[in-house]
Amino acid sequence: NTYTCANVAGTAHHSKQRAMASTTESACTTQTVQGTHRFQICQFSYGNVGDEDYIRSGTFRVGGFDWVIVYCPDADGDDGVEYISVYLELMSKYAEALAFVDLRLINQVTGDACTIYAENRVPNQFKSTSFEEASWGREKFISKRALKDSGYIRDNRLVIECVVTVVHELRVSENKASCEIEVPPPNALEHFGKMLKDKSRADVTFKVGGEMFPAHRAVLSARSPVFKAQLSEPMKENKMRHITVDRMEPVVFEALLHFVYTDSLPTMDDLDRSERNAVVQHLFAAAEQYGLERLKLMCERILCLNLDVDNVAVVLRLVDRYDCQKLKEACVDFLVPSERIDAVVASREYESIKLVSPSPLADLWEKNTRPPKRSF
Repeated sequence: NTYTCANVAGTAHHSKQRAMASTTESACTTQTVQGTHRFQICQFSYGNVGDEDYIRSGTFRVGGFDWVIVYCPDADGDDGVEYISVYLELMSKYAEALAFVDLRLINQVTGDACTIYAENRVPNQFKSTSFEEASWGREKFISKRALKDSGYIRDNRLVIECVVTVVHELRVSENKASCEIEVPPPNALEHFGKMLKDKSRADVTFKVGGEMFPAHRAVLSARSPVFKAQLSEPMKENKMRHITVDRMEPVVFEALLHFVYTDSLPTMDDLDRSERNAVVQHLFAAAEQYGLERLKLMCERILCLNLDVDNVAVVLRLVDRYDCQKLKEACVDFLVPSERIDAVVASREYESIKLVSPSPLADLWEKNTRPPKRSF
């Protein structure tokens, strides 16, 4: 990674005759090292323990320095609103460091990291002489009221993410002629997204639950080995142009096509939480069906972040059917607390779990009944 600033010479003009404009530039390039640390605050609602109390994360190392995230659960603002405070602190002794800092919260519904407070223009100077000089952050990081109305709190847990970019040595290049040609960022996925909406050039149509979805065989074949095999089979031209997809909801197939063309998931803002979870569960199965491994992992992550007593039964059935070890471990860990397993046992889905997914329940039983390790 580099942090670059440019010194550009201005143009010169004669009072009577205009000279040819010339532009040169030199670059100041900084070597950087970046690292990311996530700090989980469990039992968030129990954190109101006074203005002077704070919690430090485990120490993590970035750019040759030791750092921690400092979380203060109870900061009162002048406006009478309760806030939490979050800081990054340099822990290395007798050290000085330059670093950019990006303090974020994880939306536990979508899995996205959202920047709350950051400094990306000028690196902050850290000195391990006092907390004030060794730390950077914000006392009024975010109000507790805003937290409760967001997706940042899940199962009474808050996840703070800190991205630290440590700045090292400076290097200044020699003057050279400036190139004023700017290259725009990549936009291929944007064009493919527009292609999905342009039905005029579609050469295949899928019928899903009574709805029609035009698409492009070349795109589908390039993205999915299953689509490639399906669309390459020798069949009559009219069958190649119209394909019926059974046992799939239109909203799921629409999300599948959106991923195929844009490599991302649709927002699904028009759906409530339970409806979104249902779509992701079915999309997970569709990703497995069409050989879309990245989409499958994206769905696994969302399901993992949104586990609760109401949906863990369905997720366990998916786990047992598609052999997803990490998601299985997440389900078992989620059900370890006695109050959660009691709630699931009392649910109507419990019998189906026993019949369809006995393996995760056996692992859970073993984890709950295993004697604790003795410490010597």
